[in-house]
Amino acid sequence: MCANRIDDHETMAKTVLFDRYTLLEPAGAGGSAEVWRARDETTGDIVAVKRLHPVVFADEAGRRRLQREFDALQSLDEPHIVRVRDLQIGDREAALVLDFIDGESLAQRLAGQTAAAPAVTPETAAAIAADVAAALAAAHAAGIVHRDVTPGNILLTRNGEARLTDFGIAHASGDGAAVTATGLLMGTMRYLAPEQLRGGVSTPASDLHGLAAVTYEMLAGHPAYDATSPVALADAQQVGPAPIENVAPALDAAVRRGLAVDPQDRPDDVGAFAASIGAALDDQQTMAIPIGSQPDRTAAIPLALGAVGAAAGVAGAAPGAVGGSDDAVGVASPSRAAASHGPLSQAVGVGDESAADSAPEPRALPVAAAVSRDTKAASRGRRRIPAPVALALGLIVAIAALAAASGADRPFGTGAAAASAAPSASPRISPKPTLRPSPSLAPKDPDDNGKGKGKGNDNGKGSGG
Repeated sequence: MCANRIDDHETMAKTVLFDRYTLLEPAGAGGSAEVWRARDETTGDIVAVKRLHPVVFADEAGRRRLQREFDALQSLDEPHIVRVRDLQIGDREAALVLDFIDGESLAQRLAGQTAAAPAVTPETAAAIAADVAAALAAAHAAGIVHRDVTPGNILLTRNGEARLTDFGIAHASGDGAAVTATGLLMGTMRYLAPEQLRGGVSTPASDLHGLAAVTYEMLAGHPAYDATSPVALADAQQVGPAPIENVAPALDAAVRRGLAVDPQDRPDDVGAFAASIGAALDDQQTMAIPIGSQPDRTAAIPLALGAVGAAAGVAGAAPGAVGGSDDAVGVASPSRAAASHGPLSQAVGVGDESAADSAPEPRALPVAAAVSRDTKAASRGRRRIPAPVALALGLIVAIAALAAASGADRPFGTGAAAASAAPSASPRISPKPTLRPSPSLAPKDPDDNGKGKGKGNDNGKGSGG
């Protein structure tokens, strides 16, 4: 919680602790303390004042422990630990003063979440776990065990960073679990490690268990255990929490390992736990990307219509296009394309490659095939005319031959006269045309009755020059 100054005109509260800290408004409460937003009248900073329950400083041993842990926390220089500023202990009042964090607690963030709608994403959960693990690692290195890692003791700043607060300094005297004045176990029970629940000594492995329980709740959208009594919680811990839905098995396994009943079965330390969460999350993100896929090296080849024979107006394939059919048939591979349409071909005219230069621009039809660019390039050197185009060319040749034969029966003309004398429609083609000898080109004599009386001017003798 970064210290902030407040305006002088802000209304001051009436309660002033230790002639220095003016209480402004409540900011939270726990089993052993209540937290206030306050103003440090000496510096003018906004701070968090934790008013401790009398049970915490009721005896001399408790007072010494408070002072010892305060001195240790002051020596910590970790950005994810809420900095402690001051400790004041009087006859009837004791208060711990810390930086004020402008944000919210993780407990507030998680309030109202469900398994179907978790309050944070897996990435955010992993980042929060890493921040808290860094804070705990620094405390453990200094010989301090937090004892109460819960969402309520994790504060989130406006920029999303996590800060850990309440390092057990408000607990009752002794190194065991926190107790109330009547000796009953207190605190948020569902986050306690099994050894804490049995009344054993809290260790760094206990803090790791608490962090795993918080991480489980962030990912699953509900607490790992929802027991209402220590006995029920102990039984539930022996069974283990339900698998976390909608996360990778590796991520679920990493969290559940931190919740192991035996501390020896948990990761070596909080840093190793956070690293395992990050690694499992990276694996989950990698698995979400399809593997083994290769770049698409296929090219869409449009069908086209080109001029195969200008005289007949027959549609053919433009150079480099797939020829042959009016029906667009989609194929998935070069082999299927060949099976459906034949090899890639270049149809330009009857044996005349130069006709492609004068052919009209092809009209693109819907894409009918997708073939590999490599296959397309390799096939350019071995193109052949497809069967449909060859049939069209054969019909053109037959039409030309019959036209020539029919034209031999008509008088020759020149220029426009010959053009006007030509038939306006193409002759009907017989499936099997019968070729006949061409008739004589000489005009017939109507009087010879087909006998051929003409003898020529020289009577067959010839007139040599």
